[in-house]
Amino acid sequence: MTSFKIRFTPEAGALLSKLHPENRKLIKSALEELSQDPDSGDDLQEELSGFKSCKPKRYRILYKIDEENRLIQVYYIGHRKDVYEQFRLLLNRLR
Repeated sequence: MTSFKIRFTPEAGALLSKLHPENRKLIKSALEELSQDPDSGDDLQEELSGFKSCKPKRYRILYKIDEENRLIQVYYIGHRKDVYEQFRLLLNRLR
């Protein structure tokens, strides 16, 4: 099975670059696994419906799958304590 490509929004790329190197390594490892099985993440609900969440330890990776182009679009990366609220705020600003 061919793996999916990973693409980051500018926001997600910036968040990844700000993480401590150990946490960045954790996220990259989770993304590598996700590229092989993108459906392994949890489906999000309500206003985040259509997004999925991968949960490496204390972090969350919020993404969508583009099956046709075999692409995982990463929208947001953050600590579990406030990642969903911060992502909602970002989405509201972008709308």
